[in-house]
Amino acid sequence: MSEDKKPKPFKKKTIKLTGWVTVKPRQLPNVKPRQENQKKPETERREDVKRRINEELEFLMEMEDRMPRKEEKEPVDYEMEQIIELCIDGAMADLRRALPPEELEIYEKCYRFFKRTSSKIIRDYTTEQILRRAADLRGEK
Repeated sequence: MSEDKKPKPFKKKTIKLTGWVTVKPRQLPNVKPRQENQKKPETERREDVKRRINEELEFLMEMEDRMPRKEEKEPVDYEMEQIIELCIDGAMADLRRALPPEELEIYEKCYRFFKRTSSKIIRDYTTEQILRRAADLRGEK
């Protein structure tokens, strides 16, 4: 450029905002967008588990009431029953420490049924539910 010619100054544009402007962030390639609320699916899952366990417990109690009583009972292995009770007590202690109150309510109900009933079917079902959830907390399968 020649020294006698000066460059033109840039013109500035001013924009007046008349309302709220929302700007969406640009989606980057190979990046997953953030989820809005991760607690919502978890609470829905808890409610589904709670409803399912309640329905299954009600069904088992109803079927137990309808079953004819047997005069001959199967022999009970008391040592095995003690081991199972110790496992359940330990698992419930873990669940009480780790779970929020609304989810813990489900397993407390199972625990009460386990302690209260002498039905083998209900005891097995409640044992399975409590031990499965405790194993999930520890990351075991």
